[in-house]
Parts: sequence; structure tokens; C-alpha cells
Amino acid sequence: MHVKKLVCTVLLFSGISIGGNVGAQDAGKTRNYLYEEYRQKGSDAAFKNIVQWRQQRYKSIVEQIAALPAASRAILLKEADKNLSFSWPSLPATLYLQYRDNGNRVNFENAQFERRKVLAALVAGELVEGKGKYIPQIVNGLWLILEESTWVLPAHIGAQKAGSDLPDPEEPVVDLFAGETAATLSWAQFLLHDQLDKFSPVVNKRITYELQHRIVEPYLKRTDFWWMGWAGRSVNNWNIWINTNVLQTALLGINETDIRNKVIEKTIRSADNFVNGYPEDGGCDEGPTYWGHAGGKLIEFIDLLNSASAHQLSWSNNELIHRIGAYIYKMHVDSSRFVNFADASASTIPPAHTVYLFGAAFHDPLLVNFAAYLSRLESPDTNRVKTPSLAFFVYNVELRNALLSAKAAAPYTAENWLPDLQVLSLRSEAGVSKGLFFAAQGGHNAESHNHNDVGNFVLYMDGKPAIIDVGVGTYTKQTFSADRYKLWFMQSQWHNCPTINGVQQRDGRQFQATAVQYSRNKLSMDIAAAYPEAAMVQSWKRTFTFNPAKTSLQLSETYQLKDWKEPFLLHFMTSLDADTHTPGRILLKGSTADLLLTYDPALFEATAEQEEIKDGRLSPVWGEYVTRISLKARKQALTGKHSVEFVMRRK
Repeated sequence: MHVKKLVCTVLLFSGISIGGNVGAQDAGKTRNYLYEEYRQKGSDAAFKNIVQWRQQRYKSIVEQIAALPAASRAILLKEADKNLSFSWPSLPATLYLQYRDNGNRVNFENAQFERRKVLAALVAGELVEGKGKYIPQIVNGLWLILEESTWVLPAHIGAQKAGSDLPDPEEPVVDLFAGETAATLSWAQFLLHDQLDKFSPVVNKRITYELQHRIVEPYLKRTDFWWMGWAGRSVNNWNIWINTNVLQTALLGINETDIRNKVIEKTIRSADNFVNGYPEDGGCDEGPTYWGHAGGKLIEFIDLLNSASAHQLSWSNNELIHRIGAYIYKMHVDSSRFVNFADASASTIPPAHTVYLFGAAFHDPLLVNFAAYLSRLESPDTNRVKTPSLAFFVYNVELRNALLSAKAAAPYTAENWLPDLQVLSLRSEAGVSKGLFFAAQGGHNAESHNHNDVGNFVLYMDGKPAIIDVGVGTYTKQTFSADRYKLWFMQSQWHNCPTINGVQQRDGRQFQATAVQYSRNKLSMDIAAAYPEAAMVQSWKRTFTFNPAKTSLQLSETYQLKDWKEPFLLHFMTSLDADTHTPGRILLKGSTADLLLTYDPALFEATAEQEEIKDGRLSPVWGEYVTRISLKARKQALTGKHSVEFVMRRK
């Protein structure tokens, strides 16, 4: 079972900084690739034909909807019919204040997101049928959204001077979902402008007014929103996600040429702050789950600029941007399973259209075929055209034929080393999901959406999890507060990392791996600096040696302590049942194979404990519990070395 990732899911960030993009500190370059291309291709002049672009885009979308198979159209109409009697949820002040008062963010978000999802389904139905049947209910939805006191989530409203309270009408804030709402309204107006005018000309007038007041004016006026990249802080997916939605708003709905051009230029300048922060290896320190709203939004942004400029603006020769796209298949294990360091989920499906856009832009068949693979994975019924949002619906319509005609295939690359991100993935057999898959990371403990997990690793057998990264639970106020690392799944003791002298890793940029080296299936690093002084550790060299032929991994460690306070522990998280009865051997029982963990019983005592999973985001991935295996050192020594071996054994 997988946790599905849509525009309106739990993948939100509070605006409180939890680390920053690794590249912003390590890349050290002001590339400005986006603005330089814009400047060289004529700046504003590249967008002089927006009116014609709109006409062509509208005509193309309408024609492609009309050309959908009868079965696809029937499904869309059935969904729209279901929502004709939809009772739009209320958004009272007390619901908004739950985040402030008890930390719950889900109750308000679910109701707000449902409004927009139903609106998308209704708009899709009207575009299919075209007889006005759904317009009254569409206007009901639009009007409710336009009447909302704010489009900003309770978890993000703290950006206003009034803090985390009810939204201040005198200070419009632009956050992720103000941007999402702006894009939704812009697409609804763009696609149904004449029909809305026929129902009441006030509707379009109101949409234009609210977009101007809530989005365009504050966007152009302010430079102090942290996510813009000019406030002295590292940026993450917020930057490119919001800029992409603001760009859509400008291209689709701003009719004043001067204002539209100012918005376009500012989005490009701001988005450069996002690209400038990326390391040369193209790695996303937020993990694959967030990639869809990081690298995935970047390619949407670039595609919009390319299309609206009549293909004058192009980045098809930019290898960094290509690598940002390729990252997603490098982290793929099998099916919906991805390497899930940081706040990523172990089960996710990146938006297929974003992967395809990368593949098309760079003429990369691996990405094109992987996009088709993800598309089938998300919707095995090829007649279903999903409507998670209006923007995604448009992409799903426009790219449907291309995705269906491409070969659905995951690359399953054998070796992927990202030296800047310090993440490695290896598999025992190239081109297939069978065999042993291994991934590990060095890095530091101030990454965006950070967990304290320097030196962490995972193992999969035949695409199924064995040694795991648990991931992150449902977001609450605590998730992005000073108490973040009181959550158990954020702590190093619940990752595949050691606890030294009773001390765990700490969060912060200085807590990092050093002496990181990779060559020929061997990754080594010193993780001592990931621990505070209280751990009294001088060095802790961790070396992973992957043997594809033997489907095995050897973890070897040498250490030197400044003092001995209590036995160290080696932790290994698993979703499999663990048999620890035989000293020196632990058997993890999988469905197609077992994983045999061997250690020196003279050096370690093994224990296993179950951690119950009650969280609604984690339980669909792992079930009722996960197990932590701990090897407790038997000897009191300031220096030492040991090894643990993991061998996949077929049944």
C-alpha cells in the first residue's frame, strides 16, 4: 500500500526553518541560469505575444478534452455529477485557530483542500460536457473560495506581524496554498471565462480583484517573504512552488502588460535563488517525496516560460537542470518505493507529468519512460484522467497520449553517487528490481526537512523494504517547532545509526559527516562530528561495502572515544519480523527472501523491540509496528572495531 502524493496532501512546510538546502551552503555559486537566458532572449520582448499564446493554449486544451475516449469522458462526468449535490464544508474561525490552540493542522486543511478538489472535478466535467450544467455549482465553489478570509494555511499565517492567529486583512501573506489557490482560480477563469460571464459578470471581476489584492500586489511589493530568497535565508521547495503558481497566475490572467511583465521578471529572479542553491549533482536534500514540489515545480516553471515565449527561452542544454530531473529515478527502489531520507515517505508516486517534462526537455528516454511507468502506477486504468487540481488536470490531458505511447519502464540504474548531497544508491542487478538494493547518506543535520540521520542507510530485497528509514508522521505544530526532535522518528536512535555513550546525534549544520569517500561499491565516512561533545567521541569511521555478486552489505566501523560512560548501541530499523534467538545471527523474514544479519556475539548483545505505529501517515506504509534491533557493546573500551554483515538469501 502506498501513500499517494497530490498537490493538496500533508506535504506542507510551516515556514519555520528546519535546516536549509544543502546546496545553498555548499554550491557557493550565483549561476542565475534563468535570468541570464531571459535577458539574452529579449527580456519582456520574449512575452509580447501572450494573447496569442492564451488563444492557442485554450484551443489546444479544449480540443484534447474533446478527443478523450468516451470512457474517459464518462468517468469525468460521473465524478462531476457526484459533486453536483456536494455540501461545501464550512471554515469557521474556531477551525482555523485549532493550529494555534492545540497544534492540529489537519482538520482545517482537509476541509479547505476538499473545496478545491471538488471545484477541479466540476470544472473538468463542464469542460467535457459544455452545456452549463455544472456552472452554478462551480460558481458556488468559486464564491466560497473568494469569500475565504485568507487562502493561507493556519500553519503558515505566522508570517504575518500578528503571528499565528486569525488572518490580518491588512497584511496579505503569500504562502504555498495562497499560491495554489491563485493557480486554481486562474485556471478556472481561463478555461471557463465566457461561461462564468454568462452566469454573472461579477464572478470574473471578483476573481481578478482577489488575485490582484491577495497575490499580485503583495508579490510585487514585498521582498521580505523568506521563500523569495532575498531575506538572507536558504530557500527550499516553497520558492519554486510559489513562483510557479504566481507565474501561472500572471500568464493566464493578468491583462495589464506592464504588471504582467514585472511579475514574470520577478518570478524568474526569485526562482534563480532556488536554482542557485542546488548542488552540482542535482540532488534534492528534501527527498523524493518533496522532489515533485521542488525539481518538479522547476520543470513546470521552465515549461511555462518556454511555451509562453514561443520557445525563445530554453534551458535544454543546462546539465544541472537535467541532473535535477534525473535525481528522481536515481532514488527509485521499485514500484512506489523510494529512498526516503529526510521528511520523505518510503512510499510515494512523483507526479508523472513533471518527470515527462524533464524527459521531453532534455530528450532523455530514461525520464520519458519512467514518467510512463509512474503514470501507470498511479492510475492503472488508462481511461481515468485524474483531477487532483486544475493545473494537474490540464497536464494530465495535454500529456495523456505521450505518456500512453511511451514505454513504461523504470531505469533501475545500478549505481548512483551524488557527491554533493552525499547520497549513494546501489543495486545488485542493473535494469531490474530484483536483488539487493542499498542506499546510504552522509550529509549534515541541517538539511531541509532534516532528520538527525548522518550515516543512515536502507536495504531492500526484490524491491521490498528490509532495513528501513521510518520516515515522518502526520505534520502538526510540533513538527516545525523547537520540539521537532522530541518526535521519535526524527531522532538518530530510530534511524540506522549508533547511540554513543548514551548520546544521540544533534541537529545543526556543524553536526555532519566528514572524510566522506566513495569508490567501487565502498562508501566511507567519519560520523563523529554528527554527535555533540557529550558523546565523547573522537572518531567513528563507518564503511559500507556492497557486494552485488553475493547480494550482501558489510558495515565496518572503527572508533575512538575520549571517555567511556556506557555501552554504545548500533540500531537497525526494520519492517520485517526479526528472529534474534541465535547469538551472532538475526534473521529478518521477507516475502521472497530473508535477510541474514550476522555479528560477533563476543562483542554485542542483540535485542529487538517493537514500536507501535498509530500515525495516519506512517501506518499505511508500515502497518501496525516497526521493529528496532539494537546491538549493545559488551566491552568497555575507548577504541575498537567491528563489522556487521547483511546477506540476502532467497527462499
